[in-house]
Amino acid sequence: MLGIDVGAETIKIAELALDRDGTTRWTRRMIREHHKAPMAQLAAMLEEFDWDGVDAAAVTGRLSRTVNLPRIPVKQAQIRGFETIVGDGPATVVSIGSHGFSVLEIRDSGVEMFRENSRCSQGTGNFLRQLVERFDMTIEDASAITRNVAKPAPLSGRCPVILKTDMTHLANKGEPREQILAGLFDAVCENVQVLIKPRVSPRNVYLIGGVTRAPRIHDTFDRFLARNHMQRVATRDDDNLFF
Repeated sequence: MLGIDVGAETIKIAELALDRDGTTRWTRRMIREHHKAPMAQLAAMLEEFDWDGVDAAAVTGRLSRTVNLPRIPVKQAQIRGFETIVGDGPATVVSIGSHGFSVLEIRDSGVEMFRENSRCSQGTGNFLRQLVERFDMTIEDASAITRNVAKPAPLSGRCPVILKTDMTHLANKGEPREQILAGLFDAVCENVQVLIKPRVSPRNVYLIGGVTRAPRIHDTFDRFLARNHMQRVATRDDDNLFF
């Protein structure tokens, strides 16, 4: 069986097999950027997965409507992904992807709450990439130089226009780029954290999505969660990319 996530920047495919005892296990996983040509990239990836031999498939993600397969809403996909990868809740799943971020609460009562960002791009991976590229850097490069910055530049995280203006102003003043970029990473975190409700959100927090690979994102969330008597739970390997 294949689970396909067609996102704004990448395509992810997870292949699973059903054992004789009824348990589901991973067999292969793949992630690739599609460079604005998702259907061509998906076709190439499915060839590698021997599409003719697949028994079942479903699709989710921002561009899932372009694929002629049963569609799974993001909330339901994340819930099932959590059950498969982690098991039982309660848990708070924080997703930060290329074009959106969300918070999923899986509660003891069996109730699931799902909150996601508005149409504003602030806090998403694509927005982060655009601003990082202004310094002629990749997100990976920016992530490497920002982790241990003790005094990040103070940036407003509520409005992307103001944030861009603040960054340009600081750069023109000669502020070190690592401090500006550290402030950018922190502003992204703060924008996402607004969706977390510490008094009601489950204590164990899982970070998923490509943006959450940055060490500074982890560190900033760890401090926020500690202040609110919550904790981040690490996932194995690259599980956080394939929820």
